[in-house]
Amino acid sequence: MLVIQLIGPLARAIDWTPLAVTGTLAVVMASVIEAGSALGVGTAFTLLRMMGVMLGAAAGFAVIDELTVSTGAVPVPRWLRQWLRCGFGGLTAGLSWGIACAVAVARLPEGGHLKVAGMAVEAAVCIAIGLLTASIAGRTHQGKAAALAGMGALLVIVAVSLVLRGPYWPWLYPDEENWEVVHHGWLALLPLTLAALSWANRDLR
Repeated sequence: MLVIQLIGPLARAIDWTPLAVTGTLAVVMASVIEAGSALGVGTAFTLLRMMGVMLGAAAGFAVIDELTVSTGAVPVPRWLRQWLRCGFGGLTAGLSWGIACAVAVARLPEGGHLKVAGMAVEAAVCIAIGLLTASIAGRTHQGKAAALAGMGALLVIVAVSLVLRGPYWPWLYPDEENWEVVHHGWLALLPLTLAALSWANRDLR
């Protein structure tokens, strides 16, 4: 019952602008890039990967709780508020990525295909890490400063992973030999990230 009562107020309290702008941009780009012709598989692949990271950064803005400084006076546990915020942000970002992916797949040339399952796991991990870094930043920063710090941390993680090339590079292309092995790693990383998110959202009172 408490969760149901919180949904409306929290939905109104969230700053939806970053997610709305990024989600709209993802769908529009999937729709208009190479307009008038089929969307190249490579272009679609790069676009959806990029949008997974961008939506992860935008999702972090949903977890910023302006009541953190007065948590002691609030009867609702911090961990519950934060998990609901993470749910709103994560589900909205995931839905936006899914719509953009559906548009991109529909525009592929005949015979073209994407490894959607593996790409979806990548996007889910990026979104979860975006929520995690913003939640950790929210422990020491207030307001949008926390979201910006979380976004910066996510981008640093992505930048470092892009530089560390090797046979098990996280950002392999679908036709590379170790694609499946690497994506088992991505899949294993998802519950670890969610466990870390649970730690970050714990109530310290």
